[in-house]
Amino acid sequence: MKALIVAASLLLSFSAFAGTSPKAGDKSAVVCATDDAQTCVQLQFLADVNSSSESSFIVNIATANNAEIYNLKVDLWMKMGSHGHGSAPVEIENTSANVAKITNAWFVMSGPWLIRVDFDLNGQHQHLEIPVYVAQ
Repeated sequence: MKALIVAASLLLSFSAFAGTSPKAGDKSAVVCATDDAQTCVQLQFLADVNSSSESSFIVNIATANNAEIYNLKVDLWMKMGSHGHGSAPVEIENTSANVAKITNAWFVMSGPWLIRVDFDLNGQHQHLEIPVYVAQ
């Protein structure tokens, strides 16, 4: 089962760099913590992603024994060689345990972006990055 999840994640992650943006209903690759394969994040896009309109998505965080996360932060980051830049702060609405709706997400230019998800779990800070390609 774990091999199937890894294979599906790799397949989905290729779409992040294929030059097409996620569409409403698409899901991102599953990204897991390097030190804890049971702590994973997946996004579900609620609107088409582009560089000219607001995006929104759901953040789903899976943890061992469904342990609750705290201090969720989400931001958008574009790597540009040796430097990068972010976007305006997103709005986070916690909808249930370990699930949040993200709105006011603006990808201000086309290209490869990272959706950075930070939270605390069992006294440990977690930082996971989900790659997303944004077309015009």
